[in-house]
Amino acid sequence: MLIGIALVVLFWQYILAGLALWATVSIVRAFINLAAADAKPTYPRKPLERRPLQTRPVAKPVQTRPVAKPKPKPEPARELPAPDYLPRWNPGRRQEAGRELAQWQKDFDSAGQ
Repeated sequence: MLIGIALVVLFWQYILAGLALWATVSIVRAFINLAAADAKPTYPRKPLERRPLQTRPVAKPVQTRPVAKPKPKPEPARELPAPDYLPRWNPGRRQEAGRELAQWQKDFDSAGQ
């Protein structure tokens, strides 16, 4: 009992502040309920426009793919060249091609002067 009295004496300011806050909130809530909630609008209210409910689409029967005929294997327009004819790009051939390009560039530049 003495501990309870001691706590009330010690925290009386907080207890009074809590009671005042509780009373203020109660008065404001009562005012809102009486004044704002019952107020009728001065303009005519339109009914809410609602979208019609969407129904699920009706399932269509599963269509099977038509059986594809095997395509004939395409033939080349002409025979491929013999492997001996095809160029071999080894390091020596690359270097030679580089020299040919450099010579061509040199001839092209000198022709413009």
